Amino acid sequence: MDCQTVSPTDFSLSLRDVTPASFARQQVQLQLLDLTGIHPFISGNKWFKLKYNLAAYEAAGKCCPLLSFGGAWSNHIHALAYAGYQANIPTIGVIRGERPPELSAMLQDAESWGMQLEFVSRADYREKDSEAFRVALRERLGEFEYLPEGGSNVLAVKGCMEILSGLDGNEAPDFLCCACGTGATLAGLIAAAPPETQVLGVPALKGADFLYDDIRGLLKQAGYADSGRWRLILSAHEGGYGKISPRLADCIERFRLGSGVQLEPLYTGKLLLALEDLLAAGEFPPGSRVVMVHTGGLQGLRGMTERLAGQLQRFYDSGCDIQ
Repeated sequence: MDCQTVSPTDFSLSLRDVTPASFARQQVQLQLLDLTGIHPFISGNKWFKLKYNLAAYEAAGKCCPLLSFGGAWSNHIHALAYAGYQANIPTIGVIRGERPPELSAMLQDAESWGMQLEFVSRADYREKDSEAFRVALRERLGEFEYLPEGGSNVLAVKGCMEILSGLDGNEAPDFLCCACGTGATLAGLIAAAPPETQVLGVPALKGADFLYDDIRGLLKQAGYADSGRWRLILSAHEGGYGKISPRLADCIERFRLGSGVQLEPLYTGKLLLALEDLLAAGEFPPGSRVVMVHTGGLQGLRGMTERLAGQLQRFYDSGCDIQ
């Protein structure tokens, strides 16, 4: 077993200017810290979140499966399956919902890489963090090493602190912005951000104010001080996780046409949408420099192309045009 086999072969990050006309008119610069190219399968922030978890597993001489949780289109499950395949680590994915007649493309990949998929009802999945649920899983599956949903733990926070290596040699941005699901990536950015930088997190979930406590808890458990220089933007969920609105589809398409950068609608598209809303509300003073972290997830677009196209057409049919 060699966890080095899952490491990027050419780890290099840099900032790229992607300032849209709407930002330029208000004298606000938008830069992209793009994590999508560091590994072909362990997408974006997932490599940072798994890095120290895999190293700890190897250092402890473990041989039982590494078990974690996710949905049918989970980027975390996809990345963990490939990491396990490459490092010869057995993996189990506990998947929310009943097994469908046809697996999603993401789960097809995971199974082809040797991950054992275990489907549980949505009601049971909500109990995934309880001791009783883990006991029941061990009775059914045998011994395993537990990794939280999204890989969100103190080792993930440690890894995500290294994302800002892409800012080396650059003046600290006024705003550092990232989409978030479980909060570990944002916690790592908060811990590593320069003192003059305000960190903004954009949850993909509706009603995600609970993430304030989760992120503070992760920082405390990891031994990092909470700077207090961060906040969550709770209004860009567009109806909830997995929801794609016409204006979100339009936002993603305008950005693709203007910058050549593809975003996906679950996380990074909602991040950009939130930044556009903040700009319109005057939250970014003239002269501000805003850095947006592209956390990956593009492999999930395979299941969303038709939905995106349909919602974009709805946007056009409503009488609006790409700006």
